[in-house]
Amino acid sequence: MPEYVVSSQAYSKAILHCAKYPSETVHGLVLTEKKDSKVRVVDAVPIAHNWTQLTPMFDVALQQVSAYAASKQLSIGGYYVAYEDTTATQLSASGSLLAKTVLALNEEAVAFVVNAKNLAPESTSPAFVPYVYGSDSQWKEQSGAFSGTSEKGAKGSSFVLENNQVLITAKKLAAERAEIALHDFDEHLDNVSLDWLQN
Repeated sequence: MPEYVVSSQAYSKAILHCAKYPSETVHGLVLTEKKDSKVRVVDAVPIAHNWTQLTPMFDVALQQVSAYAASKQLSIGGYYVAYEDTTATQLSASGSLLAKTVLALNEEAVAFVVNAKNLAPESTSPAFVPYVYGSDSQWKEQSGAFSGTSEKGAKGSSFVLENNQVLITAKKLAAERAEIALHDFDEHLDNVSLDWLQN
């Protein structure tokens, strides 16, 4: 498995999606590009805050994001979720199913659960808890992810932030209430003029 490098844009969009709906479960997709042995997580596309199960609407969103990603020479490379229960950091059964749907499109797909504890302004740790699909057909949390060590998780994967400004940028955007301008597919269904793909 490759090294996953999470960009500021992808991380910030997912965190802003959480900030916009702090008392609801939110989820979305991450877009990736592969270069050499690294998978760069370059963008995040917010999907929902109302319906967070595997539904026909998720399938519609997945098809639209797939077409959008292809137009940008990117791939759907993963799934992110932040739970209404702010203590939850485990990928739920429904989250596992949604992530597995993405895995069917990209064998190197990952899942990120947002750890709400690390959204606090004083936190110095990334809020993403990464999961990789293992040889035992289960999603496995990646211990040591984003730790700056060379520890490898399941299938030899590792996770890093693209630079030391990723957390600072996300916190700055959240402090400026940038989530107001961010829209997910749910909102787009209510008002089709809202751009949920590019944000």
